Amino acid sequence: MQYHRHHTFWLALVLTAGIWLISFLLWWDMTALLSSWKTSLTMLFGSFVAGSTPLGGGAVAFPVFTKVLQVSPYDARTFSLFIQSIGMSFATLYFISRRIFIDWTTIARGLVYATLGQLCAVTLVLTDGLLLKYIFSCFLVLVALLLVYDKQSIVLSPVTLKRLGAFALITFFGGLITGYLGCGADTLLFFYYVLLLGSQAKHMIPTTVTFMALNALLGSLMFFMLGNQPSEFVLQSWFFAAPIVAIGAPLGGYILTKLNASLIVRFIVLVILLESCSSLFLLPLKPVEVAVLCCLQLSVFLLLLVKAKARAISDQS
Repeated sequence: MQYHRHHTFWLALVLTAGIWLISFLLWWDMTALLSSWKTSLTMLFGSFVAGSTPLGGGAVAFPVFTKVLQVSPYDARTFSLFIQSIGMSFATLYFISRRIFIDWTTIARGLVYATLGQLCAVTLVLTDGLLLKYIFSCFLVLVALLLVYDKQSIVLSPVTLKRLGAFALITFFGGLITGYLGCGADTLLFFYYVLLLGSQAKHMIPTTVTFMALNALLGSLMFFMLGNQPSEFVLQSWFFAAPIVAIGAPLGGYILTKLNASLIVRFIVLVILLESCSSLFLLPLKPVEVAVLCCLQLSVFLLLLVKAKARAISDQS
């Protein structure tokens, strides 16, 4: 059984590569390939992040696309959904092929509420996507702060969380944010299990990656069911970035299995700080918004320094 599971991933990768090559020869050319180098380069890093952390590739793509490449928030969101449907799905296939634990029961329950969230996002159109991106960046830095501080200090009992309806609310808002930004469902699920329930980050990331993969597929399906058509930029960028993320996300998943838990947490914190810095420098923020984000970032940096100093003193003694 293990032999067949292992080769299912490679079979899917080879089959996809064949379909991509045939499609390229029929409908594209080298000019289109070369003109898409910026988006492909962005997803080279984004796909690795998607497969190894609870931050989807959209967390990298959205700020770069909207401010560096001057892409509309709508197209950036659509691209994020489309590209994560490929990258995070292949990362999921890799986890399955390696028999890495995925909590399918949690995913099935969470998808019910996430679907409602995505339906609300479709119904209630948000014109200021950049404001939501700023709020999401602040939330990410807060997650980093809690990870660095001590997650055990905010662990709540499952009974308390059930009484508050925390799982339903968090997965609903994960679907809602995904509907607006093209990412976020995995991050909120990670927040629930690691920071509220005290689960180990390394063990939960394959579940959050799979959850985001299914949310991305769901969001992409909703996009077409509503009669929408992707812009030429989204379609071309997605096509040429697809083979990159199909390899990059599983590679991130492979690295995840080789790192110890503390290194994974540090890497997550680093990626969050980079993401928040991109928001700080790329988004047109007001002075108050800049001050809030800078204070959160500074808190993370100071806490990292304090913990590093405490660790050094402990090692000396």
